[in-house]
Amino acid sequence: MTLTLQIFLIYLTAGLVIGAFSSFIANEKNRNWLNWFLLGIVFNLIAMLALIAVPALPRNKVENKKAFLQPGVSSKSNIKAETVMRLLLFSLGLVLILLIGYFNFIQ
Repeated sequence: MTLTLQIFLIYLTAGLVIGAFSSFIANEKNRNWLNWFLLGIVFNLIAMLALIAVPALPRNKVENKKAFLQPGVSSKSNIKAETVMRLLLFSLGLVLILLIGYFNFIQ
């Protein structure tokens, strides 16, 4: 495997981890999670630091009812989504660590 491909895989995996974490933070701050996910993939730590620096947008009651109180959706689904996000971040971080270790072992 070439060095360029190794660097690309590490950058992509790190981007996915940071993008997932940025989307989680953006959702908590009432921002568009998809935009911040893509920014996290492309700009990595710069996007996450920018997201941490921006203030949260206020929630209004209409958005709360649409987003969280939909018929048939309970508060347990929000807990499941948070658990899935944490597991995803953990697994992507583990893949990143394994990729870095694998590439260092080959050389």
